[in-house]
Amino acid sequence: MNHKTWTAAAAAAALTASIITGCSSDKEQTEASPSTQPSAAATAGAQSTMPSDKPITLTFHMHYGNGGGGDKVFSDDWPVFKKAAELTNVSLKGTASKTLTNSAEAYNLMLASGNLSDIIHFGKKEDANKLGGEGGLVALNGLIDKHAPNIKKFFEDRPDVRKYLTSADGNMYYISFVPDGLASTGWFIRQDWLDKLGLKKPATADEYYNVLKAFRDNDPNGNGKKDEIPYFNRQSFGVYSLLNLWDAGTAYKIDQKTDTIVYDPINPTYKTGMSNLAKWYAEGLIDKEIFTRKGDTRLVMLSDNLGGSTHDWFASTYGYNAKAKDKVPGVNLVPIAPVASVTGDKDWYDFRADVSPSGWGIASTNKHQVETVKYLDFWFSDTGRRLANYGIEGETYDMVNGKPIFKKALLDTGNVLLNLQKTGAQQEIGFHQDFEHEKQFTPEGVLASVNEYNEKYINKKARVPNMNYTVKEQERLKELEGQIETYRVETGQKWLLGAESVDAKYEDFVKQLKALGIEEVLKIKNEAYARYKKG
Repeated sequence: MNHKTWTAAAAAAALTASIITGCSSDKEQTEASPSTQPSAAATAGAQSTMPSDKPITLTFHMHYGNGGGGDKVFSDDWPVFKKAAELTNVSLKGTASKTLTNSAEAYNLMLASGNLSDIIHFGKKEDANKLGGEGGLVALNGLIDKHAPNIKKFFEDRPDVRKYLTSADGNMYYISFVPDGLASTGWFIRQDWLDKLGLKKPATADEYYNVLKAFRDNDPNGNGKKDEIPYFNRQSFGVYSLLNLWDAGTAYKIDQKTDTIVYDPINPTYKTGMSNLAKWYAEGLIDKEIFTRKGDTRLVMLSDNLGGSTHDWFASTYGYNAKAKDKVPGVNLVPIAPVASVTGDKDWYDFRADVSPSGWGIASTNKHQVETVKYLDFWFSDTGRRLANYGIEGETYDMVNGKPIFKKALLDTGNVLLNLQKTGAQQEIGFHQDFEHEKQFTPEGVLASVNEYNEKYINKKARVPNMNYTVKEQERLKELEGQIETYRVETGQKWLLGAESVDAKYEDFVKQLKALGIEEVLKIKNEAYARYKKG
């Protein structure tokens, strides 16, 4: 297909393919922040470097995270984007319906209509590269070199981002959201319960097991009932964080001995880990309702004085102490160092991505492509970056000693990120976050733990890098990985609930994974990894 033509027939084909394969589930999104401030000269020259000499309006499709309660669907009323319009002469008009709760459906409806919005937001790199390869998006390489100095400079400083965004055909079709910060999640335990039972913070797998048993048996909540839930997690997949204790996991990783991509569930440690998880679940050490529990699990576990330990996001999880303190005086869920595995490994593999798949691209039907790429470039300027991170000066933050400082009224809401998103800030458009914003609403004790994880425990070498696949590879992976993941999740739940024996069924499990195509998946991934290493 010609890169300058987008037909309704191609859109309908894309819609059909997407509906057949379905969409991926939501995962908690990363948070972020800003950086340096614009100089007086840059501010004074803003008018002369506006993306457009006269006001223009561009249509914008943005619907991600399945709507996020309406906060992740573009709103024409967001103050941040109104301010951006004043600074750029470019206004955006949203086209995605707020009544839809499925982001893939919203995207597919736009494709099926044959009318692409001028700017299109993507939640997945594969979608952007597919649409770009079919001619629906403009290749940005040349436009950035000629008209986007801020993005060009950013790519010079962060070649990994350019590499991530460059598709297998050599073109770049969209600009991504680039998170900041490293450690995102960690281990937490009830310090008040440890103190009451005279226990130390666990440092090894055996110590952690014994602490969870003590939480179960010794009535740390003091109500005379055996109702404590030693390990809980608000996500059903959160139970698998415990697999780290047996050097296992549920995903793909880099085997550092062979420098190849492997799949943890077909490694022997997975069998050991799942056998122990099933044992812990049967012994009542893991929340019996972990697969079915609804609502705000962290609040329930703390305000009802039931939960003893979890693994979750640092800042938000620690904040639940304040939410529960009126009902449970002295409640103290604190972060601890990663519990060492049975082999003594304390490495931690859960951390923020260097680059996010979220971002935005320019439709090939857009009649203002130069102005649009200049608009995208604005968000990588000092002024645009601060706007995207902090919102509106005087409303959500004030400048203090040259730095943006959130207003007390915003900090006192208890959910700074959500309230920023309601203004249009901290949305996952193409911009670079800065962790400094998050530090402002992260308690000092938690920041110390974040720094400890960053300095001592984070292992980035085992994470599979953000690689590019050909369209054919993408389609094959989408076909195979969906059924593989469904089978793994369903089998894991059977094992934990005791419906099947891990030891008796593990070999059959591996055989079925191979029948579903795991070896072909690994072949595709390792070929892409070899290309990635060659640059």
